[in-house]
Amino acid sequence: MPDDHRKSLAVQWWFHVRNFRSREVFSLLKQYGRGDVLDVGGWDFFLTAVKKKIDFNTWTTLEISEAKRFETGDSRVKFVIGDGCEMKFEDNRFDTVINIQVLEHVFEPIRMVEEIGRVLKPGGYGIFLIPQTSTVHFAPEHYYNFTRFWIQKTAQRAGLKIEDIKPLGGVWTSMASHLVFFFPQSFRFGGMSSPECKRSIFFYLLYPLMAVYALLSIPFCMLLSLGDLTEEPNNYLVLVRK
Repeated sequence: MPDDHRKSLAVQWWFHVRNFRSREVFSLLKQYGRGDVLDVGGWDFFLTAVKKKIDFNTWTTLEISEAKRFETGDSRVKFVIGDGCEMKFEDNRFDTVINIQVLEHVFEPIRMVEEIGRVLKPGGYGIFLIPQTSTVHFAPEHYYNFTRFWIQKTAQRAGLKIEDIKPLGGVWTSMASHLVFFFPQSFRFGGMSSPECKRSIFFYLLYPLMAVYALLSIPFCMLLSLGDLTEEPNNYLVLVRK
């Protein structure tokens, strides 16, 4: 399979998994999304959000590359090429700003949050989905994972008040997630590995045992996740207000 096609399939699969596991994002968008919406780095997230009947006047997607452009046929939707760390929008421009699993791919994430705070109208809401225990994806543009302490400090620095910070998952769901992604990562599937990550001979010799262990452990981890510890969630769903 050509690498570009394989990477495209990986991207689609990743987004489907993300949207399912983080479906509470859409509930928050329905409740707080309104007016002029800015999606910073969300690629074609709008195509999923619109199916959830999110209310908005205009929707602007800001992306770094023309390659991420999508078409909707909706005159209210605009695609803008630009840097989320140096936005060209005026201050206090948008009623709602969303940032869905983007900060880990940005070399200066604090700067991006500050810019979101700048373009958000007073009283407007920001909705973030921020990973803490994410596996490597979209390599090599994956730089960080984040704790709630980083989120709290950065929001304060950007002049944003945290209305709610909700851990999605915990220790056991994070373990299950890593075991699920063990398989595509093993085969270096679309952005989940890089050539610098070498495999020893023991990896190949022990792989059948690894695979069996992962398959048996995933449902057990999910069972234990019913009483999960939230110190190590997969993601944080964060609602802020300016």
